[in-house]
Formats: sequence, C-alpha cells, structure tokens
Amino acid sequence: MEGLDIIYLQTKNEMPNAKVNGFFLHSNYNPEAEADKYINSNYKEGYLNILFGYGLGYIADAIVKNYGHTNILVYDPMFNSLKIENKDNIEGVFTDLKEFCEHSEYYISNFDRKVNILLSPNYDKIFDKEYKEFLDFIRHIQIEDIVNENTIRFFGDLWQENYIMNLQYVYKDPSFKELYNRYDCPVILASGGPSLTKQLPLLKQIKNNCIIISAGSTINSLLAADIVPDYVVTMDGGESNYLHFKNIKCFDFDLIYSLGNAWKIERDFKGNRYSFCFYGEDSIQKRIREGLGKDLPMLSTGGTVAITALEVASKISTGPIAIIGQDLAYTNNKSHAENNNHYSELNDDFFKEDMVFEVEGYYGEPVKTNHQFNSMRKSIERLYVMLHNQHTIYNCTEGGVKINGMTQLDFKAFCETYIDHTKNVTKLDVQNKINNNNAIYNEFMSKEIEVYLKIKKLLVEAIYLLKEERNSTVFSASTLKKLDKIDFKLKEYYPQVIMERIIDPITMDVMRMSIDNQQLETKEKFKKIHRQNMYLYENILEATEKSLKYTRIALEEFGGC
Repeated sequence: MEGLDIIYLQTKNEMPNAKVNGFFLHSNYNPEAEADKYINSNYKEGYLNILFGYGLGYIADAIVKNYGHTNILVYDPMFNSLKIENKDNIEGVFTDLKEFCEHSEYYISNFDRKVNILLSPNYDKIFDKEYKEFLDFIRHIQIEDIVNENTIRFFGDLWQENYIMNLQYVYKDPSFKELYNRYDCPVILASGGPSLTKQLPLLKQIKNNCIIISAGSTINSLLAADIVPDYVVTMDGGESNYLHFKNIKCFDFDLIYSLGNAWKIERDFKGNRYSFCFYGEDSIQKRIREGLGKDLPMLSTGGTVAITALEVASKISTGPIAIIGQDLAYTNNKSHAENNNHYSELNDDFFKEDMVFEVEGYYGEPVKTNHQFNSMRKSIERLYVMLHNQHTIYNCTEGGVKINGMTQLDFKAFCETYIDHTKNVTKLDVQNKINNNNAIYNEFMSKEIEVYLKIKKLLVEAIYLLKEERNSTVFSASTLKKLDKIDFKLKEYYPQVIMERIIDPITMDVMRMSIDNQQLETKEKFKKIHRQNMYLYENILEATEKSLKYTRIALEEFGGC
C-alpha cells in the first residue's frame, strides 16, 4: 500500500513490532500481554467479532489462544504490505473495504446484529478515513437489519391473516406458473419512483407494442396517464396497499399476488388473478400443493414489490426488460411519481428526521436515499446477478440511485432499439376454468383447524410443566422427558399448518435470548433457560389461537361459496 512508512523493530521483551507513519502497531514492552488484556476486556462471546487491523497478529493470536477457533472477521488495509511470519497460512483477512463489505454483510445479518468491533492499536489513527468508512458500513447494515426486522414484527399478525384469508383465492385462481415463457416481446417494468413521471408520455406511445408490468401502487400513476398495464404485481399486506386499489374500477389488467398480499384486494378484484409464494416458503408451498392441488412457484422478495416484479418479468417473457421509475431515492426532493397515493414533496425537516444519506446516483452524482431504499437496492443487485445471464435487463430510470452492475440505457434508446411499432402485443388469457366446488377447500381448512387444536393442547401442557418447575434450580428428568415428547409432536404438527409468518418474530426473540455467557452459575442459567422456554411456548400459543381464529373466520366466510 502506497504512502506507508513502515519500520520494523523489536520490543523490550524481544518480540517483533512495527512502527507505521510514526505509530506503533503494538505495545513496545509486551505485545502479547497487551493483546490478552485487550481481549479480556473487549472480546464478546456469542457475537460476530470484527477486528479492524491485523497488525502483526497478536490480537488474533490471543483470541485463538483464549477462545479457540471462533467467529471473527478481519479487515486490514495494509496486510499485504506487512512482513508477517507464515502469512500464507492466515485466512479471513480482507484488505479491500469493498470486498470486506460484500463478504461480511451475510455474517452480520446471520448474527442478528450482534456485532462487536475490535480495534488494533493506532489503526484508527493510521487509517482514519478507512476506519470511518468501515464503521459507517457496519452501522448501515445494522440499521437495515433493524428496518427489516421491524417490518417482520409489524406485519407478523397481518401477514398471517392474509395468508389464511387468501387461501380461498389461491384455490380458485391459477398458479403464476401458467404464465411462464408465454411471451417473447419487450417488457417494461414500471415502479413508482419520482422519475417515472417523465417516462409516462413515451410509455403511453408504446403501450400496445410491449408487455407492461406495474409494481404495486404504481398502478394509480399509470391509470392517471391513460396507461393500462398488462399485469400488476402486489405483495404488501398492509391496509395502505388495499387503499391503493380500493377505488380502482378498471379490471383490464391481470393481478399477480403473493399469499401475504392484503386479501381484500383479491376479494374486490374482478379480473384474472395468479398467485405465488416467496423463496423460503417451502413448507407453505408443499402444504398448498398437497392440500389444495395448486403448484405455486417461489419468487424473490427484498423489501419492495419491484424486486418480485422484476423476477415476474423474467419468467413471463424471453424479451428484453426495461426498468423505469426505480429511483430508490428522493429524486428532486419527491417521494413518489405523481398520482401515486403516497406522493409528496419533501422539505428539509423530512430529511433530518428520516436518516437520509447520500449514495452514487444514476448519472454519478450524489443522491439522497435512506436505509430501507438502500437495502432494496442491494436486493435488486443480487437478483440481477442471478438473472442477467439469461435475460437482457436495462435500468432506464434516468434518475435515482445507481444500481451497481446493471447496464443503464435511456428509455428512448431502449424503445428505438427493441420496440417494434408495427407489432401489437396482446395480453394472453390463460385462465383456468374457475372451480366452484369448495369441497377440497373446506376439507383443507377443517384439517388446519384440527391441527391447530392439537398444537394448542400441547402448548398448554408445556406451559403447565414449566410453571411447576419455576422454583427449581434444574429441570427434573420427568419434566425434560415430557417436554421432549411435546417438542417432538409439535415439530410433526407445525408443517401441517400455515403459520410461519406469525412465528417469525417469536423465533427472532428466542434466538436473541440465547445464553452467550457459559460462565453463569447453574441457578442463574436455569432461570434464563426457563424464561426462554416459557416465552417460546406462551407466544406460540397466542400465535396459534390467532391463526385458529382466522382459519375459522375464513371457513365460515368462504366455505359455502
């Protein structure tokens, strides 16, 4: 690394040391003792420990000596410039910040934001700029994870209601798989960012020569411009999403919806509908296939319907895809495209409150975004990596953030290159004949109710057993045997019902309650384990009761249809 003045020397106890730009990398008296003292005070078990600065390895060696092989990442901008014995045997040291960020994001999320920063002596002085960027990256990732977790917590109950109430429509509607590879024409994916407004006149000119997909609430901006898309992808379970669709009387487009979508949208929509699951919903997909006879595909998600809509575009057509309105930024101090129900012009007070920061924009200029938008951008970039070898995809937004890796092209240039004005593209009608026989649906929902009742009985028994042990210091052998039997039966029953989404927040809480300190006294450790298990059973019981209620309501409302 250029600009480094590295001088090697020996410490007072004849150990290797180095001075870089006038700063010692380790204690000049006893670097091993210094490293042990630092680790004893700063290392955290059960956390992802990230070390900024490897130096000559004293801190890393102290971690291995005291804790064995453990979870640690190291970022050192000058690692390649240092003379270190057996350097070739050292793994997991990143010397490039971008490479470190790409590899560490997964680990940070996997540790549920439990991240501990360790700092080698004087590295913050030698690399003050890099250290600030390093800390900013960690902070952004943690905030983005908090935003994602808050979404899961906020929508947990609502998603569960939607999943159950939507089963009636899933049963009647064809799977989204029916649309796979039905087109070989250009596809325009319209999202609701501020830059969409300027693209609408050109989109209107070519609306008959391509397939147009609307990402969720963008439908209102399109209809206001006299553009009826071919498909609208919707997945948001909130009441606000339902309000986007509530007053729409046009049913000339088809609806592609997730199970977690606000179910009243499907109830009110009179046009053709297609359903899908998300990746990770394997047990839900299996339950629906076996119980309702519907083979739903799994699609990507990442905080915005535009990500799912991009995969939808790649599934239905082999033609090129243009993305417009994908700002993921407050372009021109606006929140959305005009005529979007959430459209607003933003002032300085908003930017102070919304934790806004700047990233590289479409034209290389800095643009204002937030952590939620930034998380969405990363999700789109990951999906693009998966899709770009099989599909031609352009970012034609002409505004907002730069989507790294994705080729940029002016929307006009895309149209001149790929749109054939002499060839009209007609939306296909591949709807299956609607099945009005509700016997299969009724049987499916009745079985769900039976299983919920069995789960509820087991959970009540487990809670009773835990209450009987609350004043103990260890679990009795009899209680442990009974709890093991209950857990075995619960694991058997959970895949037989659809309740993953309402359990997700509970699972996150229980994982966070894990016992990191192995040095706890036996009595204190018992209390923590007892509290953890009580929390788990009581909250799953509450979730089961809610799911049971929703299922009974759905069966009563739709069972006779």
